[in-house]
Amino acid sequence: MKRYKIPYGFSNYKELRTGNYIYVDKTNYIEELESLNSKYLIFLRPRRFGKSLFVSMLYYYYDKNSAAEFSELFRDTYIGKHKTELASQYYVLRFEFSGLDGSSREYLQNAFYAKVHAALRNFVRYYGVDIQLMENDSADSAMMLNYFLSDFNGEGKKLYILIDEYDHFATNIIENPDFFRSVTGRDGFVRRFYEVLKAHTGIGCIDRMFITGVTSMTLDSLTSGFNIGKNISMNPRLNAMTGFKETETRSILEEVGLMNPDAVMARLVAYYNGYVFCHNPRHVTRILNSSLVMYFLDEYTSSNKGQENMPWKMADNNIRRDYGKLTSMFGLYHDEKGRTELLRNIIEGKPIESDIITDLSLFSDAFGKDEFLSMLFYMGLLTIKDTGSVYDVILETPNAVIRDVYYKYYSDYLKVQKMAKRDAIRQIAYEDDFAGLNRLIEQILHIHSNEDLKAFDEHRLKTVVLSCLSDQNVYLVKSEYESGGLRPDIALLDIRGEKKRVCFNYLIELKYLKKSGMSKQDIEKTKQDASKQMHRYLQLDEFAQDSRMKGIIYIVVKDEIRHFEKVELA
Repeated sequence: MKRYKIPYGFSNYKELRTGNYIYVDKTNYIEELESLNSKYLIFLRPRRFGKSLFVSMLYYYYDKNSAAEFSELFRDTYIGKHKTELASQYYVLRFEFSGLDGSSREYLQNAFYAKVHAALRNFVRYYGVDIQLMENDSADSAMMLNYFLSDFNGEGKKLYILIDEYDHFATNIIENPDFFRSVTGRDGFVRRFYEVLKAHTGIGCIDRMFITGVTSMTLDSLTSGFNIGKNISMNPRLNAMTGFKETETRSILEEVGLMNPDAVMARLVAYYNGYVFCHNPRHVTRILNSSLVMYFLDEYTSSNKGQENMPWKMADNNIRRDYGKLTSMFGLYHDEKGRTELLRNIIEGKPIESDIITDLSLFSDAFGKDEFLSMLFYMGLLTIKDTGSVYDVILETPNAVIRDVYYKYYSDYLKVQKMAKRDAIRQIAYEDDFAGLNRLIEQILHIHSNEDLKAFDEHRLKTVVLSCLSDQNVYLVKSEYESGGLRPDIALLDIRGEKKRVCFNYLIELKYLKKSGMSKQDIEKTKQDASKQMHRYLQLDEFAQDSRMKGIIYIVVKDEIRHFEKVELA
């Protein structure tokens, strides 16, 4: 079988298609986009979800200069067999706004201008059009774009404009409202850029436009400057336009030729699946994060001597940095009590109903719970579980990678020291010693007031324990892990599987009793019940065959670990 290379980190369609790399065919969506009523489209998805590769595909499909390569670039694809009349018919002007320096307004403006100027110069050079451009990189980008489009319009040619990562700069400056408004508000240099684009769609020079980004917060700020675009992000027909469906992911594993595809697929689904981008998830399939799938496969297949090893980290550093902006996101929601309660509900998996706000006014007085939840949805930190009964949707965390982000945030919120946490995990992994972890758990419990403890239950206790087990690359931490019809509260499984990175695996059963004055008989009965449950778990085939597996029982009364017990099968 022909072995294909893993295109991890690729965003150039031509390079991918000519370099013997795996490609998941998304070209059918070209036909879908052309069938829409609007020609100026805005498409939002979380970071690193395949948007740039999709934009690159559109570039090579519509670019008139790539006509001679069409057969090679689109061989064995849907659109290669169903070519539309618009193929290879456009001059394509592409802007890409990632990586802008937002450390100050001056730096951001200069970086934005440089990106615009470079795109225009590349266009003139590539197509050989007779348009004179200013050489001064500090010249106003809106003015330069206006001159360019005016001259180009005189040639009677049609433009397709592609804008990738239109709001990339915004997530870096959302903590500074005045900075954000100065950039996107009236007379802001970003707003003026889009005003020029809008003006030239009316003249007829710009025939089509496709814009990608993450959230609608910048769109709302640009509303009067650019109100011609159609936001197609929640169209169910386009739910899987980026990212991978499970069927597509399985096809990738077949092309790669893995020795253990079922185990890999189970891991990919648990950690990267779950995304839905329409109001009714029953009508679509859930989507995996494509960048993380490729990261995993790149790590999994790059071991020495052709061996296959599960990655030590389930998210690459770029993704971890992006999702690490959760602190900034939570800072936007100024109701501290409501914010804390919302975080706990998210972590504990409680139903969260919300409307999905399509016009986010980031710094208005109206920025409340729904706006905040919508931001988390757009960022990929929440997804749609079901339609709501009162509000639009019910939201949930999509997968294990995102849940770990929340656990880490909660751990930081509770001021759990990172080194103490990692030392505790090392001790249980290699020494079967829970003293450090137990100290951390009680330390967190003692932080809570008596009023807080009144709302405590086993779900909240589990949140505390999971926060202590987050942000490490030793164990796969699984909450309510289903096996044989049973669900232990927490399973700690060697992240390397049978490669045996750790000395011990664990199943953890948690019991919480509210009253500090519980009788010995009550505690004894709880111990017996927990012990029976744990023995049932350990007797399941999956765990009975694991010589490293042990059971752990916690009985917590109010803010104290009253009973701790290790359980092993005889």
